[in-house]
Amino acid sequence: MSYHLLYEEVNNGAYTHRRAALFDDGGRLLTLRFDDPSRPLTQGTVVWGKVDKVAGGLGAAFVDIGDTLPGVLGLHTLPHGVKLTEGSKILCRVTRGGFSEKGARLDARVAPKPPAASTLAPTIIKPAPPALVRALHDAGQHPVTVWIPDVRLHDVVKAHVPERLIRTLDEPDAPELFETLDEALDTIVSRKPTFTFKGGNIIAEMTSAVATIDVNSPLSSPAGMARNDAILNANLNAAEEIVRVCRLMDLGGSVIVDFITPGSKAHRDLITEHLRASFATADETDVEIRPMSRHGLVELNRVRTGPSLPLLLAEPPFEAARILLELVRTAPGGLSMRHEETLRVSSSVASVLKPLLSDAFCVGILGRRVKLS
Repeated sequence: MSYHLLYEEVNNGAYTHRRAALFDDGGRLLTLRFDDPSRPLTQGTVVWGKVDKVAGGLGAAFVDIGDTLPGVLGLHTLPHGVKLTEGSKILCRVTRGGFSEKGARLDARVAPKPPAASTLAPTIIKPAPPALVRALHDAGQHPVTVWIPDVRLHDVVKAHVPERLIRTLDEPDAPELFETLDEALDTIVSRKPTFTFKGGNIIAEMTSAVATIDVNSPLSSPAGMARNDAILNANLNAAEEIVRVCRLMDLGGSVIVDFITPGSKAHRDLITEHLRASFATADETDVEIRPMSRHGLVELNRVRTGPSLPLLLAEPPFEAARILLELVRTAPGGLSMRHEETLRVSSSVASVLKPLLSDAFCVGILGRRVKLS
């Protein structure tokens, strides 16, 4: 089974946004990784931080890492004999990026040696691996073909991938990755993200406390299949799609799954075990799965690595980046033949885009001027 990876970037002088999308051999989007200057403190970043407060009762310290909120460092991760006090400096690794009202989660078990004590804190000592590398890691042992829309990206990709595995999207047999990615992104940011699987669909919704996934199927039984067996078959297929969606959207914390009510306890156990096995095979994140209720409800607890993808994509810098990538995509053909293009965006997105849409960038890269309204 071979995977495909779409790598894109937009470069406007000091601003560079990179995006790496991993697809399976069936064309389903598996993961989406970013490099963006608005969010440098992603999972894997090593930071020289400064302790704001030690909360012994919580077994944690709150550390200034240069983010909006202090990061939370578990005291159990400190090297033996190290004691923290307010103002102490500590080298730590981001294990979960901050989001909403939650600071980043930190771990002091870090390979690099601490910098000199005089080094200013907070300071990023080692950035997280680039988006391309993280997406390649997501592929595991599967062979990956990397597709680029522009030959100018060839050297960037060649630093991480053998040249024989790099191809351009203008080749005759290139897959339609742009269309697939756009459809997936539209689904993810919709009010009720709906994903289809063989025999039905699942609807994923998020609240401030939990995420819910609802399994639906018309239950049109194959010839000769009993109703309970058809329900079992649909739920087993849904379990695999649930794993993909949890991984793609980075659903974390408590996730409640409402399966179609199975006909027996034996079927409930089969579905739960298949869900557990699918997570073990396709998702490196720690997941705890509780037994299914007699009504088909399963609660799973999944460790989050950062903001869920719907929340991230809704942030103005990432909305703006998606627009910029689509503008770059159409240059120098199609819309680029127009002298000027008008975009309707929110004021928050416009405030990000406006300084980036310089005349030099618009004419030199996009091939037309862009007006915001």
